[in-house]
Amino acid sequence: MKKVFLVVLFSIILASCFALPSKETKSISIAVMQGPTGFSSAMLGDGFDISVYPSPNEAVARILKGELDMAVLPANVAATLYNVGVDIKAVAVTGEGMLSLIGTDESSSSLNVPGAGGTPDHMARLLYPSYEPDYSVSAPAQLAQLLIAGKTELAILPQPFVTMVLGANSSVKVISDVQQMWEEKTGADNYPMSILVASGNFVRENPQAIKKAAEAYSQSVSLVNGNPHEAATRIEELGIMAGATAESAIPHCALVYLDGKDAMKLCNSYFETLLELDPEAIGNKVPDSGFWVQ
Repeated sequence: MKKVFLVVLFSIILASCFALPSKETKSISIAVMQGPTGFSSAMLGDGFDISVYPSPNEAVARILKGELDMAVLPANVAATLYNVGVDIKAVAVTGEGMLSLIGTDESSSSLNVPGAGGTPDHMARLLYPSYEPDYSVSAPAQLAQLLIAGKTELAILPQPFVTMVLGANSSVKVISDVQQMWEEKTGADNYPMSILVASGNFVRENPQAIKKAAEAYSQSVSLVNGNPHEAATRIEELGIMAGATAESAIPHCALVYLDGKDAMKLCNSYFETLLELDPEAIGNKVPDSGFWVQ
C-alpha cells in the first residue's frame, strides 16, 4: 500500500510540474478526512470551504494541482510530501495519539492492524513486536465490526472505533493504552496523528489570511472539545461521521491545536522514531525547519 501511494504521488508530481498560483477567493478551501481527523474543523464557521474525503489521496492530488489552500493530513503523509519537494507548510498539530490495543484474548499470536504503513501499523511494530501483524482487514470500521461480532480476538484501533466496540461488546477490553506505551518506550508525552498544512503559495501570498485561518482553527478545536453535542451535529452535516458516534467519541479523540516550538518538538520526536523504524514513511528524512510556517 505504501509503495502504491508513493508511485501515485510521484506520478501526480510529474504531471503537475508547477503548482498553480493561489487564487484570490473570499473563502479558504480546506480538505479534511472522514473520521476523527476531520472533527477539529467542524466549528470553523464562515470563510471556509470544507471538502471531506474518505482518504488523504484526493486531498494530496488537489494540493499538488494548486486547488486547495489548506488540508488536514496524517502526520507522516505531510512529512513525506514536504520531503519529496511538494510546496506545503505545516501550520499546527491538530490531533495527537488516540490508539488502543483492544480485544478478548491478549495471548493471541496475531494482531489485527488496519492497513500497512499507517500510524497503527507503526505503533504495532514498534510497541508490540511479539505479535504477528495481520493486515487482512484494512478498514478500521470493518475491523471494529469483527470485534463486536466476536470474529477476531485482538486489534489496534483509533478512536472513535474503540469507543464504538467497547459500547457494543462487553467482552472486549482495553488491553493496552498505546500512548502510555509510546511514552514508556520513547520518553515523549505523545505523538502527532494529524497536521494542518497550507500550500506554500497560500502562505506566501496571503500572510494575513493564514494567520486568521490558524486562529479560526485553534478556536474550532476548543469549541469542538468544549461542546461535543453541537460539534457532532455539524460533523454529521459535513459528512465527516454520524453525529451520535462522533459525540461519544470526541472526548477521547485527543483533538489539540499545537503550533510553534511545541508542535516542532512533538513532530520531530515522532519523525526521528519513524526514520529508524520505517524511513519511507516520512520520505527518508526528518523534515527541516522549512517545513513549518514561521
